[in-house]
Amino acid sequence: MKLNINNLKINSTVLLICTLLLIGGCKKALELQPLNAYSEKDVWTDPKLVQVFVNSIYDQTVLAYQDGGLGWGAQTDELYGNFNWTNENLYVRGEATPDNQSSGSLNHWNKMYASVRYSNIFFTNIDQVTAGGDAVKTMKGEVHFLRALAYFELLKRFGGVPLVVKVYDVNDKSFNEKRATWSETKDFILAEITEALKTLPTVYASANDKGRATVGAALALKSRLLLYAASPYFNKSNDKKLWEDAKLAAKAVIDFTTPKYALYGNAANGSYNKTYLDFFNSEIIFSRVYSGLVRADRYNTVSRDLSPNGYNGYSAYNVVQQMVDDFEMADGTKFSWSNPQQAKDPYLNREPRFYATILANNQQFKGRLTSFFEGGDDSPQSPYSPWNASKTRYCVKKMVNEAFDWNVQDYDASQWVVFRLSEIYLNYAEACAALGEEGEALNYLNKIRIEKAGMPAVSGSGALLMDQIRHERRIELCFEGHRYFDIRRWGIAETGSEDAKGVTITKQANGTFTYALMTVQERTWVPSFYFYPIPRSEIQKNPAIVQNPNY
Repeated sequence: MKLNINNLKINSTVLLICTLLLIGGCKKALELQPLNAYSEKDVWTDPKLVQVFVNSIYDQTVLAYQDGGLGWGAQTDELYGNFNWTNENLYVRGEATPDNQSSGSLNHWNKMYASVRYSNIFFTNIDQVTAGGDAVKTMKGEVHFLRALAYFELLKRFGGVPLVVKVYDVNDKSFNEKRATWSETKDFILAEITEALKTLPTVYASANDKGRATVGAALALKSRLLLYAASPYFNKSNDKKLWEDAKLAAKAVIDFTTPKYALYGNAANGSYNKTYLDFFNSEIIFSRVYSGLVRADRYNTVSRDLSPNGYNGYSAYNVVQQMVDDFEMADGTKFSWSNPQQAKDPYLNREPRFYATILANNQQFKGRLTSFFEGGDDSPQSPYSPWNASKTRYCVKKMVNEAFDWNVQDYDASQWVVFRLSEIYLNYAEACAALGEEGEALNYLNKIRIEKAGMPAVSGSGALLMDQIRHERRIELCFEGHRYFDIRRWGIAETGSEDAKGVTITKQANGTFTYALMTVQERTWVPSFYFYPIPRSEIQKNPAIVQNPNY
């Protein structure tokens, strides 16, 4: 059956099934079944209906775009959120508390525990399904993976959380699940991944099933989880066994052969963004694709949302100057405003990924040169929707389909990449470097630099090599939801909380430009922000939950 996670609007069948199962403990005085509805009994006797229910768990758990990456970037030195779509300003201004975690934020405590509840309902009932054979086994693997992913989303936000495996219903009079530790939560996720690997397929026979969990997806989640566990903030004793586990988990993905994942797209030849625009290509381990048939605002409207106002775009997330400045020069040296030649023309001779990732002033885009200079078509003084102008004078080009005309239709098929091989290479390089296996670390670091970025190889050692790997993650994985959690697991989260900078650009009479740095948003670092606060409403429901420190 085709996987229906290509838009956020769960169809009526899914809603009906989920409603039935969530209130299944309630007895009705009159139990007459409408002919156009499904009873709870129907669901757990028909594998096709169970598959629809599993699809709803994907929809709940697999986050994308603003929820999976862009909103996180707007809480770091990557992006400025032009419209505060995910309430990121609560964090960058130091104002987040347990009392103001709205449904529009990235807190997602309720959303992820709803996913856990659906998963638990599935496991409580799935053995009633006597038909379906291998399809049922596959669904068990999928739901183990999805429950692992939901708990990982909770772990990275909150640390250790209650590990709920039963279905609470109206007959339960109390809820007193205590928080597990960080390590206990990690171990639970690993156990779920182990169960998933027993029945997940390596590939699906039908193209309609692309986007479902596979062995590769489960191994990639394991790699990311174990890299976090080995990192300085969670591994304060620098236990080498944790780094060895992280190394082996990444290598298992690299060595996987069915399918054999391979890097795809190279900035040097202009194909870098094909990584995101060509669905299910060889680099993709797990992704979420939204169809272009039904509008899913902010998910399959991403090309419009990220593009400048002069193109009838929204400039929803603006690249901050700190991110721009960290892209290297084409020869691999650092950019500096203190260098007169570089400051005179700051977008000249930058590394190839710069031009694939960021839209800066006077660059070719959709048939004309961008005009972020004061009074230009893409500036706040533009006659074209100036309220949608970039405040930093930069927009995101990565993931944008330049060929798509959103003036005809604002939504189009899009792909959010959850796991890809480039991340795994960098996971592996970091673990190898931490273990002193510097030759192996450099090998995989330079695969990214040469085969993806079109950049010169590096040859660092010791602390310098680790800095080079961290820098490469910053550039290669930007806007994909990694930076926020990377700087936390490294124990340097405050480095991402500097005031967001941009640039004022003035066009001179001779056609040249001058640049002046400016502050776009003042930001405040609060030490408690290593973790999100657990909503107070959840603690009121369950007094056994202890709040995160300093809230």
